[in-house]
Amino acid sequence: MKDLTTQTGIIVKCSKTAIEFFQNAQSVDFFSALEIPKEFQDIAVEFYDLIMENDHLAALLGCRGNYDIAIQIDEVTGTMTGWHWFK
Repeated sequence: MKDLTTQTGIIVKCSKTAIEFFQNAQSVDFFSALEIPKEFQDIAVEFYDLIMENDHLAALLGCRGNYDIAIQIDEVTGTMTGWHWFK
């Protein structure tokens, strides 16, 4: 499982099927989770990394075919705010 600490101290953990958000390193239970969005489920394989992209949290989603998707995430709510394809 990959994890990343955001600039606001939120811990974000990436598994193959979901991104989980924790208030801090001592938190046992996540306060929000983002599963693979429905619009990508037919092409998505798994989440494989977390990055900071232009000061915004993004989860990288591996897909079938010759591309992947970067999903921008609001770290406070755990919701998808945007996305883009990349190779």
